[in-house]
Amino acid sequence: MTKTKVLIDMDIGDDIDDALALYLAMRLDYDIVGVTTVFGDTEKRARIAKKMLRLYGGKYSAVPVYAGAGNAPAELSKHATYLCQYTPELNDEQYAPDGVGNAAAFILDCCQKYGKELAILAIGPFTNIAEVIQTDSTALNTIGKFIIMGGAYFKQYADWNVMCDIASAAIMFDHVSILECLGADVTHKLPISTEDSAKLLSCFRDDAAKYLARLYRAWLDASGKKSAVLHDPLAVYYLSHPEICTVKDASVIVIPDGPAAGMTLNVDAYGKAGMNSAYQNFDKTNKVKVASDVDSEKFVNTFMSLF
Repeated sequence: MTKTKVLIDMDIGDDIDDALALYLAMRLDYDIVGVTTVFGDTEKRARIAKKMLRLYGGKYSAVPVYAGAGNAPAELSKHATYLCQYTPELNDEQYAPDGVGNAAAFILDCCQKYGKELAILAIGPFTNIAEVIQTDSTALNTIGKFIIMGGAYFKQYADWNVMCDIASAAIMFDHVSILECLGADVTHKLPISTEDSAKLLSCFRDDAAKYLARLYRAWLDASGKKSAVLHDPLAVYYLSHPEICTVKDASVIVIPDGPAAGMTLNVDAYGKAGMNSAYQNFDKTNKVKVASDVDSEKFVNTFMSLF
C-alpha cells in the first residue's frame, strides 16, 4: 500500500496545540505534502510553520506552506492568545510562505493529485475547507481520509474551531461524507501534567524541539496557564492509530444562529427527539464518524515518550 500523504490545515500561533501537532507529525515520520494556515493573519501563521519544518530538516525542509483565508470574527479575538508565538526573526524572507491567499487552491490540487492516497487533517477553523467545497463540492470526498479536530458531539457547547467560522463549518458538514471528527468534549480529556509541561520546556533533542519549547514558553506566558491540552495532536496520532479513540456513526448538523450558534448537534444522541416533528423528516442516513471517548492515559504517555 502506498504510504499516506498528509496535508495539515491549521491555525498555528495561538494555542500551543497546533505546534505540538506539527512536531508530532514529523516525529511520526508522516509524509507531509503541505501545510495550509487559516484564521486571522495567516501569513504570520505560515511563517511559524515554515520555521518549524525547516528546523526539523530533512524531507520536511521542502514541505510547501500556503497562507489561506483569514476570516476572523473580531469578537473572538479577546478569547485567543492571538499570535503570541510570532517573533521578529520570522520576518526573514526564508520563512515566507509559498503562496498567500491560495491555500484552498493548493488543497484542491492535492486532492486531485493524490486522491485516495491523501489524508487531510483540519485542526483549525474550516474556512479554507469551505472554499475548497465552493470550488468543487465533491473533491474532499475523493480522498482517503478527512479528520478534523472540532465540534462537541456528546456535550452541549460550541467549540472554538466551529465558532470562528460557523458558516464554513456548516458547509463542511453538509458536503463531506467521509468526516472523522474528534470533538473538544473528547480532546479536553488530554491535559498534560505540570511535570510533563516542564519536560517540554526543557526538550532539546533537535532544533525543532528547541523552537517548540520557545513557542510553548511564549504561550504559557501569554495565557497564564501551567500546561497544555493535547487537542490537535490527537488528530495527528489518530490518523495512524485510530484505535486510540472510541468512534460512533452520527448525523450531525451545525446550529447556525441564536444562543446555540456553533453547536454541532449529534442528532442521534438528541434526547427525546421523537417529540420534534422536524426530526421525523430529517435525513438520518447521512452519517459521519465522531469520537465518543479516548484512551487518554495511553495517548498522553505515548505523546510524551517522544520528547
